[in-house]
Amino acid sequence: MTRLIKYEFYKLFCKRSILVVLLCFSVMNLFKINSEFHSYSYLADGNDSRSWNSVYWQLYEDYRGEITAEKINHLLSVYQPLADATADMTASTAKDNPDMMTGNIYSDRNILEKYYVEPMEYFYHYRTCALQVAERAKENAAVYKERGQTYEARKNSVIYHLYSGRSIKAFAYEEMYNYYLNYDFSGILVLFLCLYGVVSTFVCEKETQMDMLLLTNPGGGKKTTFAKIAAASLFAVSVAIWFSVVDYIGFAYFFGTAEGGNLPLYAVRNFSTAAVNCKLWQYAILSAVIRAVGVWTMSMVFLLISLFGRNALVPFVADFGAALCFIITGASQSCFSNAWLKIINPYSLLANRMLFGKTEFIDFAGYPVQSFQAAIIFAITVGVVSITAMMMLSKRNCYIFCWTVKSRRRTRGTFMSALSNESSSH
Repeated sequence: MTRLIKYEFYKLFCKRSILVVLLCFSVMNLFKINSEFHSYSYLADGNDSRSWNSVYWQLYEDYRGEITAEKINHLLSVYQPLADATADMTASTAKDNPDMMTGNIYSDRNILEKYYVEPMEYFYHYRTCALQVAERAKENAAVYKERGQTYEARKNSVIYHLYSGRSIKAFAYEEMYNYYLNYDFSGILVLFLCLYGVVSTFVCEKETQMDMLLLTNPGGGKKTTFAKIAAASLFAVSVAIWFSVVDYIGFAYFFGTAEGGNLPLYAVRNFSTAAVNCKLWQYAILSAVIRAVGVWTMSMVFLLISLFGRNALVPFVADFGAALCFIITGASQSCFSNAWLKIINPYSLLANRMLFGKTEFIDFAGYPVQSFQAAIIFAITVGVVSITAMMMLSKRNCYIFCWTVKSRRRTRGTFMSALSNESSSH
């Protein structure tokens, strides 16, 4: 069986067209990441001594690390005079002022405000905000428990334990992770690549009628079906992990650093109400695993649909339509607060910021289950059901059936001969 799985994986992954598409998509993904950096980051203005990029990293050594009152006072002593001088918008707009770090007073104020004052203020006050949420949840849990509302009491208890210890004690660069966590383009590439890869898994043999011939082989029938499913699963997971690695390395390369990985996930503003407590580098690994689960689920659905096709065109169109439905409904979920829409759509595991960026619960038999947990369980269930359906719908091995019938006939003939010999002897 292991050799059969390896053979099917080799057939699936080592096709020239698959390798070409994988390479093209990887290059396309890197170009997109580079475009993200130059389009949205203000630190992409070059390495001139007065560029924001150079000035930021010069100041960074003074403020990185543990947030202290001394660092905050020092930052305000630099920023406040600039803010006061530009408050009425009458300051000089000269770009070659020798007293300014970037050559312009407005530019100095903006870089300090955007990259130091606002982030440090958010980091410093986050502990207080999280503590308020935890205390309110604790009070709510007690009230709901007295009223006999068990589910609400349990939910607020979970919120209390999730938020009670939250704090951001250190200041670090987090812009790269901000854009990395909100990057979904590679998920679409992964989905289409897996669609293209798995759609011909069953169809190619039906087109040449090899599927009928395989049924007469000892390794045919359900064994071949299981090997194809296992190979397609390995293919989908491998592609998902590959693009997750490319994403992380690409962002770290184009942004010039992976600094800030030890910050907690909620240090990124979009994840201020994050559903998990972990560091940014840990979330990068978690996101890759969750993405692999989502890609695997959708690949199993694609594979199940392709099982009914006699040629590649019909299942490809059907699978492509299903993929578009997943993507469109997944993209629209960011505008809605219905947790169930995220849970039942496996695409939300690819764009998992929608699941992990907000603490949401569903009621399951009186117990609060976070939306990302429910989405993972639902996706795995759909994948397992798809595999079960494919195994049940696959044809039985004719070789084994014929061998069993012949064995039974041979055994029956031997028994009858022995019986007749015994009768004649008597």
